[in-house]
Parts: sequence; C-alpha cells; structure tokens
Amino acid sequence: MSDFSYLNIETAYENIKYNLDKTPLITNDYINQLLDAKIYFKLENLQKTGSFKLRGATNKISQLSKEQKLRGLVAYSSGNHAQAVAYASLQENISAKIIMPNNAPKIKIENTKKYKAEVVLYDPQKEIREEIGKEIEKKENRTLIKPYDDYDIIAGQGTAGYEIFQDLENLSVMPDIYLCCCGGGGLVAGTSTYLKYKYPNIKSFAVEPYGFDDTKVSLLNKKIISNKPGFNSICDAIITPQPGQLTFPINLKTLSGGIVVEDYEVKNSIKILAEHLKIVAEPGGAVAATAALTEKINLKNKTVVIMVSGGNIDLEMFRNL
Repeated sequence: MSDFSYLNIETAYENIKYNLDKTPLITNDYINQLLDAKIYFKLENLQKTGSFKLRGATNKISQLSKEQKLRGLVAYSSGNHAQAVAYASLQENISAKIIMPNNAPKIKIENTKKYKAEVVLYDPQKEIREEIGKEIEKKENRTLIKPYDDYDIIAGQGTAGYEIFQDLENLSVMPDIYLCCCGGGGLVAGTSTYLKYKYPNIKSFAVEPYGFDDTKVSLLNKKIISNKPGFNSICDAIITPQPGQLTFPINLKTLSGGIVVEDYEVKNSIKILAEHLKIVAEPGGAVAATAALTEKINLKNKTVVIMVSGGNIDLEMFRNL
C-alpha cells in the first residue's frame, strides 16, 4: 500500500468509530497567554485504555479473518499497544498473548492482565521482543499485531487526525503547526497525513525524547537511522530503536522536522498539564506539549495543535515528579 492516503484513514474511522471514544480537543487561557499562541490539545490520554493505541489495534483486528481470530493474537509492547490489543481482543473474545518488558510501568502490565490477555515478560537488556514474537507466532500459529509498522495500524491512529479536523472545522480554525509525540512513528504518520490533506500549509513535527530522536535524525538524513545504544528515558511509551519501514516514508513526505526534549523538561510539563488543564499525561504522551512549553519552536501568534497521546503513568512516578 505505497499509496497510503487520507482515504485509508476515513475508511478506518467508519470502521472503528463505534468502538472508541471521540476524545476532546481543548484550549486553555493560561497556556495561550504563556506562549502567546492559540493552543489546542488533543486528549488521547482520555481514550479507552488510556492512549491512542486502541485506534490502530481495533482497526487491525477488525480486518482479520474468522480463522485468524480463532487462532488468537500475539503482540509486543512497552504497554499502551499491549493494553489496546488486549482490550480490542476481549471485545471479540479473541485469545491474546502480549510480550512486555519486565520494567514496564506496573499500571500497564496490570491493565493488560485485567483485559484477560496472557502477559509474557522479557528482559529488554538480554532479549529481543521481535524474536520472541516471531517464535510465538510460528509455534502457536497466532497472528502478530505490530505496534506501528502496519498500514491498518497507521490508518487507525490517523483517525485521531480526522477528529482534530472535525473539531477545528466546527470552530472555523485553521492550524499552522502540529506537534505530535513520536516513537515508531505510526501516530504522527497517520495524523499528519490527514492534517496535510486538509491543511496543505501546516507544518507538522515529530517530538522525541533525548537519546531516542531516530525520526528527527532520519528525516535530516532522508534515510532510516537507528538510535545509538546506551541511553535511557522515562518516556517508555515512545522508546523505539528506529523509525518503521512503513512509517518513515510517510513521515518523510508529511513532516517538517523533529524536535527533541529532555526527561526533566517532560516531568515539569506533566505537572503543568495537571495543574492547568487538569489532565494526567504519561511521559511519552507529554513530549509534544513539552516541546511547546519549553519553546523549542517559535509558536508566537500561531495556531497550534498538540497531541497528548497517553495517560498511563504509575501513581508512584506521578507523586515523585
């Protein structure tokens, strides 16, 4: 599907709209005054399962044959895709086995189990999740649901962009800039595709944590480049080794660049979002807001859409910010 387009996203939306929540797009006077801009936050932290990931998982699973559903599913994830696949599988009584790192946030592991999935923990320092996934897929004849590098997943994530357009249209607002959290690139690929279709002059940016800016570096070099080893980040939801083989060519067309934020900046932004927007964002879900709040990009007098992609943060971490 090299001709991935807004049409795939509109089809996905019709396919999944009854299975998920239309999340709000909100603005805030304090933030607007602080940044001297008009800021709209897309609150995917309020989506079922606490992140945007349910969009892609639901769209992908809905495409599977009856035989595939009977054989069951396998997925690997640091947590948000895990919960999404588990939840979507539970809705259709499909067996799901989810591979998760043993250092994933407790809330993500527990919620995945709550949705009746079987959780297989692995050591990310010693084991490779893709290899474990392939082994289970082959041995148990399950269907692998990839976290981002799949056109059905990308189209599902892109439905958040479709909703952003609907709300901006109702407000008669024309956006200048779009900031989106980025790991493997599925969310920003899908949403930026739709927003670029509706607003050809919009400038969209992928926001990543320090040490995991593979999309930014890859965009600059116009080819996929992996992250260097040895880095850590609290942004567990968006730590990936490199951009996806399918997501990157899309992002190369739709994005104006990448922005990098640091963990200490993300922590402060989570507190600002809680204090002024009254929302809970997880670190990976707050990086786009962080780029704005730390003025990594000039937003003065601009109309800006910011993705808050998830809210699955352990209470212990939240207390200690």
